[in-house]
Amino acid sequence: MNKVKIKYFKNSCLYGELLKDNNWFIFLDSCNDVGSFGKYDILTCNPYMTILSKGNSITINENGVDSHFKDNPFDIIKKYFNVNSDITDLPFSSGMIGYFGYDALNNIDSDGDFPDIAVGFYDWAIIVDHEKKESNLVFKKTNYFIENIINKIASINTLIKDSKDYFFSNFRQTTSKDKYIKDISRIKNYITNGDCYQVNYSQNFTAEYFGNPWDIYKNIRIINPAPYSSFISFNERYVISSSPERFISVNENMVETKPIKGTMKRLKDHNLDQKQIDILKHDEKNISENLMIVDLLRNDLSKCCELGTVKVSKLFDIESYASVHHMVSTINGKLNPESTSISILEACFPGGSITGAPKKRSMEIISELENRKRDVYCGSIGYFNENNNMDTNICIRTIMMYKGKLNFAAGGGIVYDSIPEDEYNESLDKVSIFIDFFSNGEFKW
Repeated sequence: MNKVKIKYFKNSCLYGELLKDNNWFIFLDSCNDVGSFGKYDILTCNPYMTILSKGNSITINENGVDSHFKDNPFDIIKKYFNVNSDITDLPFSSGMIGYFGYDALNNIDSDGDFPDIAVGFYDWAIIVDHEKKESNLVFKKTNYFIENIINKIASINTLIKDSKDYFFSNFRQTTSKDKYIKDISRIKNYITNGDCYQVNYSQNFTAEYFGNPWDIYKNIRIINPAPYSSFISFNERYVISSSPERFISVNENMVETKPIKGTMKRLKDHNLDQKQIDILKHDEKNISENLMIVDLLRNDLSKCCELGTVKVSKLFDIESYASVHHMVSTINGKLNPESTSISILEACFPGGSITGAPKKRSMEIISELENRKRDVYCGSIGYFNENNNMDTNICIRTIMMYKGKLNFAAGGGIVYDSIPEDEYNESLDKVSIFIDFFSNGEFKW
């Protein structure tokens, strides 16, 4: 693997300006320049192979040639994803980047606008290290494209093109308040009857857009920065994620997951905002909600981790973001030698924080009540390096854009103690910045 040091910029969107018009452009964005969250950003485009799936219907494009067939998509991905022992000081050098939608394990084809899985295999990337304040371009083989990028980066203008040449219309809340509250009452009945302990129920919002999704993303990351943000562009489809939640990471065989359960709205007054944190820290409903998902994920991680290594390293931490405070726990384990990063993703998918517990029954109830395809929402975006390291998010605060239409969703974990009106308001609080942005400030609740 070759590594060339390139000019460092605190705002990685500058590299994105060079790559955004290329095929399968992906930007994994820590928002460090506006949120001071993460350490690394990863940008790449033009994969040598892509895999798309809807149910068991799979399309592989390799060197411009499509192959169509039916199979288990995870089995196919494992076949093509080669794990090696290359040592690298960077999070990604070559491997797979993309998303796994909420229905990635569903073997039933659907007519949704977005594939269940969309991943590209890349042999080069720009890696930005904000702690060291350095950037590197890593690549397997030099070619005209790589040389051209190196030359263009050397002459980048440090001014970001601030374009707001876009607009939105026909913003709509697709689930009425009355239905949302009635559905929460139905979930509580399921809990009372012993079907489940918790269900993550969500509502959807839609709008029409005109303009460049990349310009939209550049503004969203400023108004709502998050450590697991991303921008994905492929086949006229765009995914914008402002996720605060890590799903699973693997680093030198050490596994980590950080479920979010428990939310409190941020307030403009500093003293009142601090009181919100204190309320969240001691709220029995949120604590029990978080603990249920911690137990679920401990069990999920144990499927691929060495016996006795799965531990809860942090319980009920509070993390603060642009519009909300979240309660976050951290669970760690050691990956067993027979497992790969793909294996543990499959074993834990979809994340328990966006399903409920027990997972299978909660997902059945979600399907019944939401009566829509979640697509990318509540799935996972991330990278899978060939040395078996990986990092993935949970696709909350995530927008899907296709042919002038966009949609996003928000919800929360419903438990026995849930107050329907409060749950409804919490779901809106989580995406209040999105609602204001896409409704042009006109949506009121």
